[in-house]
Amino acid sequence: MITLAEHNPNCEKNEPAPSPVGFKNVPSITTPIELTVQGYIPAWVNGVMYRSGSGRYNLLMDNGDTFHIGHPFDGLAMLHRFEIQGESQTVKYNSRHTSHGVERRIRQRDPTLLTFGPDPCKTIFGRMQTVYHHISKFDTNAALQEDDPEFDMVNVTITPNFPLGESLEKETGIKRGEALVVKRDANTLQVVDPESLKPIKMFTYGHVSKKLQGQLCASHHQYDEETDEYVNFMVKLGPFPTFQTFTLGPYLPSPPGEKEQMPAPEPTLHQPIWRHLGAWKTMEALKPSYIHSFSMTKNYIIIPNFPYYYSFGGLSAIYYSCAYQTFYWDETRHTLFHVIDRHTGQHVATYEADPCFAFHTANAWDEDVELPGGRRERVIYMDYCMYENTDIVDASFELGKTPTGKLDLDQVQPARYVFDKNTHHKKEHQIAPSQFRRYRLGQVPITESSAKKWTPSWKNMFDFSKWTKYNKRRVASYTVIGYDLEMPRFNSRFNLKPYRYCWGVCESRHAPSYASGSVVNGLIKLDLNNPYMGPNTDQDATAKIWDEPGCSCAEPVFIPNPEGTAEDDGVIVSIVNTTLDNGNESCFILILDAATMEELARATIGSFNAVTLHASFVDNYGRGVSVN
Repeated sequence: MITLAEHNPNCEKNEPAPSPVGFKNVPSITTPIELTVQGYIPAWVNGVMYRSGSGRYNLLMDNGDTFHIGHPFDGLAMLHRFEIQGESQTVKYNSRHTSHGVERRIRQRDPTLLTFGPDPCKTIFGRMQTVYHHISKFDTNAALQEDDPEFDMVNVTITPNFPLGESLEKETGIKRGEALVVKRDANTLQVVDPESLKPIKMFTYGHVSKKLQGQLCASHHQYDEETDEYVNFMVKLGPFPTFQTFTLGPYLPSPPGEKEQMPAPEPTLHQPIWRHLGAWKTMEALKPSYIHSFSMTKNYIIIPNFPYYYSFGGLSAIYYSCAYQTFYWDETRHTLFHVIDRHTGQHVATYEADPCFAFHTANAWDEDVELPGGRRERVIYMDYCMYENTDIVDASFELGKTPTGKLDLDQVQPARYVFDKNTHHKKEHQIAPSQFRRYRLGQVPITESSAKKWTPSWKNMFDFSKWTKYNKRRVASYTVIGYDLEMPRFNSRFNLKPYRYCWGVCESRHAPSYASGSVVNGLIKLDLNNPYMGPNTDQDATAKIWDEPGCSCAEPVFIPNPEGTAEDDGVIVSIVNTTLDNGNESCFILILDAATMEELARATIGSFNAVTLHASFVDNYGRGVSVN
């Protein structure tokens, strides 16, 4: 949602008017400052935490009006950097706004700017004009994006050691394994300087390899440390959308003293045959849905297909100029899990589940289970922060708003009308917290070796035995092993393996629920081996929670103790926004003992609230330790 406020009383101060919906701009600190540490940071915590998020919501226009951004996902991108040295008990902080090109486009009233939230002021005629401008300015925008590293807004996940490929490495001068890249749910990425956070280059996966073409991908990639593979998927929109998984790597920098790595090979493309296979069973094309993350095991890639679809194959996004109005929830259709063999690229099975939706996945693994009679079954287990519908997407409008919601509307010109969210018609609506579900995909077919890989061709197009073999629908079962955990993080040493502990954010017990007008979070640790089905705050609950009045926590980062042996031997690092008793705001970095969830240290960043979405941590050698 984007609105324009007129008659700004703050224009004489050269400041934008306050947001009519409660969002505040965050100042950048481009020169690193040392924060005052209260408490003790374990001596082994040494490295840099990067956080991505939003920083500007209210822009002063040339004529004195204020341009207001109404959805937190559309807040102009901002990056934060924390250099933590437990050995010296120091924390240095710097930040940067990284969407100045988007600011220019807003001031120029660029009609091709795509957002997540809707613009309530755009008329039907204006939308028709938008379609025309998108078509007529496509080549122009592509050229501008090539030269302007801040032309588009990328602010979701931040990935160190990204595999840029030979061409981009040569253009940017960045050595292999040293690229710091910001990503989103579209095929637009941004390379930034790992120290100053200054944007260097905006690019697409097509820059890495011309074989990678499409509009959508997951903000959260998957990574296999043993094979050093970066895995993601691509969706090409249109009347008949196509899906394609791909692998990039190796790309991690060599530790000191080790031999330099060989040049990265060309991407391994997993052909999009699985989409067509799924269509033959039901005689209907699979619809592209909103996918923020996906699952992977040592042998499989699992792409979810929630019944939260892009209308008209995603083409309606051009008409609305936003994602939110493009999406629609169809509770009559199943959620599908498409399983692709990592070694052959073949689609091996599709599993049906009840209609549901998730932003985030946790861990996943596969194993062979012995059955009675000596038979064996290949099983995939995968964990999701799952919801029974998409009400949580409506709740996302409240992320980062002031908890009180009290504003002096005499100082602002509210939007001409408020967009009707999908949950407004529900009486006494309460958003149910997430269910931490463990899905079981049984009887996974074991495919032929890659040397005998079957691929579609005109010759075997009508060999229905092949299509039937790979298209048989199976049923995904699940068990709820916890409640109210979002932004899941776990010990990366257990990635693609069975694990016990998961950390994340939960609803604060000191604030109303997400449906009330603000999203206020505490931090939670779940013991997945000892689930408790009652409230996490019960005396008998196995969950451990850090939750203080007036505080709202961002996604936690788990940093393992290098010398530790226990799965939860490490620390949790988060950013906490708080509103003090006098109404002033404050933001601080928080470090907890991951096992006990007790506070170890904190350091105040500034008198503001910074909304951050995701984070990664790299050690002193620049290698990712906890990446999202």
